[in-house]
Amino acid sequence: MENFAEEKYDSERCSSVAHSHFAGRSTAGTELPVCLSKNGVNHVVEKNETRKEILSIGLACSECFSGPRLAGLLKKGFEYEKQVMMDLIAGKPAAPLSIHTSGGVPQPLSDFISALEAHLPWKDRESLDWCVSLQLEGASAVWAGIDMLLQLQTLRGESHRKMVAVGAKSYHGPPSTSFGSSIPLFTKQAQLMYPVPVAGAEIDEKALLYEFEQFLDEHSDQIGVLLIEPQWGSSQVGLPWPKNLAKQYVDMSKERGILVLADEIMCGLGRHGQGTLFLSEAWELDPDAVTFGKSIGGGVYPLSGAVIKTGGALLGANGKTVMQSHTFAGSSTRALMTGTEVLNMLPNWFNSVKKLGDEMKVILRHLETVSNGLIETQGQGLMWGALVSRNGIHQDDSARAKTISCLKKNLESVGVLPYFVPVGGFMISPVIDIDVGTLYRIGEKLEEALVLTVAEVGWEQPVAQNANSTEIKVTLQLDQEFLASELKKVCNSQLHLSRTCTSCSDFVHPTVRKRFSKGLIELQYAQFLD
Repeated sequence: MENFAEEKYDSERCSSVAHSHFAGRSTAGTELPVCLSKNGVNHVVEKNETRKEILSIGLACSECFSGPRLAGLLKKGFEYEKQVMMDLIAGKPAAPLSIHTSGGVPQPLSDFISALEAHLPWKDRESLDWCVSLQLEGASAVWAGIDMLLQLQTLRGESHRKMVAVGAKSYHGPPSTSFGSSIPLFTKQAQLMYPVPVAGAEIDEKALLYEFEQFLDEHSDQIGVLLIEPQWGSSQVGLPWPKNLAKQYVDMSKERGILVLADEIMCGLGRHGQGTLFLSEAWELDPDAVTFGKSIGGGVYPLSGAVIKTGGALLGANGKTVMQSHTFAGSSTRALMTGTEVLNMLPNWFNSVKKLGDEMKVILRHLETVSNGLIETQGQGLMWGALVSRNGIHQDDSARAKTISCLKKNLESVGVLPYFVPVGGFMISPVIDIDVGTLYRIGEKLEEALVLTVAEVGWEQPVAQNANSTEIKVTLQLDQEFLASELKKVCNSQLHLSRTCTSCSDFVHPTVRKRFSKGLIELQYAQFLD
């Protein structure tokens, strides 16, 4: 038996020498920060031989749990892989860590599918003729969903429907090869763009419905699939659709024979804060298919998928396969094991995400105020966006670009890394097991960077404000519970275990929240102190 005892990775070694040969998300060939450790949103990175701690608050919804919760997700798979390693070292037959799609499927696939079924976004899910295609990342999941739906259109006698409708502001994967409104390399012959609300602009639902109906009158006979993001990601800085408007778009499309795919790669998995895995279920959108991805693999393993509501048997009876299949589609044992644990654990955190979403409303409204309207915020649950205003001096694109550059510099200087998006702003989508105290610490850091930016660029509040800005309505009846917990030194809140409790001062002091709330939340703690 070979000796593997000394084969350890040097986690302290950090070299960026080879980065000049790397092309990734950043400019090709540039030195990139190396992430050395993570504890929730607290990351240690090294760049230019300097190590520092940062709050990594974006990451595009790619992580869900951290610390002991993440360890719990990974434990079963870790023990599995340890046994595989022991068998491999001993030269014995070992269970597969992965298997090519032509050679079979991993044993944990059945457990994953069973766990997924409990969360399907449709009524009477037990009686549905549904099926799922598993992929590695979001773009492939969207392609798989389109693939299956277009095949169903053909099998149902609608072979003339070959086009895919996408929002005029949309992102469904890397723009060079995916459906979406950005067209950087070549014309996307198979897609049509329909009118949608626009982040930072007033939403006229009546006008949008009229424009959409006109679009359908002209193109509906060509369209096989319509893609909709119930809550936009990077293309619209976390903007949620107006719920009723989204429902009307879906219903109007289905009435014209168009199959609707809800792309929930970013907003799904309970991150939206509505108490369900999929936002489609909470809003009763009833799409024909839905996608999932990002943190389904715990932020450790790549995994995504597309589920169609009906048609699984029809595809099978006609000998149809998912054409969007490849070497590692649903082949990773550890990804499937982790995904199963994620699906089973997430419902325990739905209330916490909703609670933290309420706190985010207060924090971000405060940031709008202290920045004199430099940013306009939108979102829900634990997926939020801040769009740099296009008003005032920012009607000049060059002035807005200067402000965005300045804001990025100041965010880096205070140690915060959000998810910067091309439309000019950033997104906040931390791990969902973040504690409420850290959430307010993020708010304080963002406030510091915004105040610096306002002073540096000479930003002044425009006279006319965005009419689309919604009123914050958060009512928290906490004073009696808080007073009792202070007297007893024991917190009675059910949210205490998830560290999202604000009924005591264990995680965030009421005076901090009151400074951010500016009267939006009434707390009687000051009276208690008196």
